[in-house]
Amino acid sequence: MRHVTPAHVLLALLSLVLLGCSSSNEPATEAETPAARPEQAEPEPVVPFAGLARAFQARADTAGEVMQAACQPLGSAVQAFLDNPGTDLQSDAQSAWHACYEGWQAFSLFHRVAFNPAAQEALDRSRRLINVRPFLPGYVDALPDYPYSGLVHETGMDLTLNNLLEQHQLMDLESPALGFPVVETLLWQADLDTYWLTSGEGGDLTITRRHQYLSLATEHLLQQLEQARQRWSDQTGFTALPEPAQQRIVLTSLDQQIRQDLLELAFADDAPQEPDWHHPSVVAGQGQRHLLARLAGLEALLESPDEGISALASWLERLGGPVTAETLGDQLTTAVDALNALPENAPAGNPDAAAWQQAVTAVTGLADQISQLRAPLVTEDSQ
Repeated sequence: MRHVTPAHVLLALLSLVLLGCSSSNEPATEAETPAARPEQAEPEPVVPFAGLARAFQARADTAGEVMQAACQPLGSAVQAFLDNPGTDLQSDAQSAWHACYEGWQAFSLFHRVAFNPAAQEALDRSRRLINVRPFLPGYVDALPDYPYSGLVHETGMDLTLNNLLEQHQLMDLESPALGFPVVETLLWQADLDTYWLTSGEGGDLTITRRHQYLSLATEHLLQQLEQARQRWSDQTGFTALPEPAQQRIVLTSLDQQIRQDLLELAFADDAPQEPDWHHPSVVAGQGQRHLLARLAGLEALLESPDEGISALASWLERLGGPVTAETLGDQLTTAVDALNALPENAPAGNPDAAAWQQAVTAVTGLADQISQLRAPLVTEDSQ
């Protein structure tokens, strides 16, 4: 992992002069991509997967609705703050950001693998437009040691959506121009006189640009989240796929969610020493809350309905391998308990070494069990 240094900030600032070097087009949706190449021949599932596939679709629909409900207040809260900048309205907008971000973290399991290989690049681009972690806040707006840094102060660049799309990760993967990090960075600029209140003097230009940027970035983020949700409303997308493809999508999504977003990013070896580089919400805080949200999709799949057992438990039982619903459920509970034992703003907050190691061990065990489920499907074409 890279460390955030003044050099990173300066590198990010250099990219601002390179407008026009990148495409301004929005990412294509799966429906807009060229005709999908046929799925490569994959082995038929050892046991039928249709039941779990239907459950995954249903959980995606539910998680999308929850995310939509959580994110709807963000736009109006941001606008209320911009109309009348004040600490109470800013706090309301920050709370709305946290709720929306938590909804996205819980939904993100279902926005990892495209329904056809030709659409994967577009889906990856969509994910990066929604959320980039780790990221450099100095690419967006002023830092204490760099009071004129960021796109807000690049007054030679008009704040248009096309320009921001061009700037997004232009020179550095950790330099977002759109998405949750941008709204987060701007919303947590706390000094109202310096950052938000216009006075009719020369400094108002950057304040006006900050208002414009926050409004535009919030609107674009909410549009991206709604498009992500609607991807699952098309019943001809996931449900029309053959069972081997559905199984690959579900198990790959689970594996990436737990191993990449939790284990490799948030629980890397140097996370307690370099929390800014591994934190899920480095500027806004409340890291523990958003780490736990990344487990919500798996928790929902393991939940038993009023009668009978969950589709995931049923599939694991019929599969008959070393990973069972009981072992997976126990490991998930262990991971949730271990995360709850960390500081509220983990991995910041100097977590106790023993508690941190327990969390790493628990998440590693969970990732290993998920990987065992996916292992039989790993072929040259599914890497």
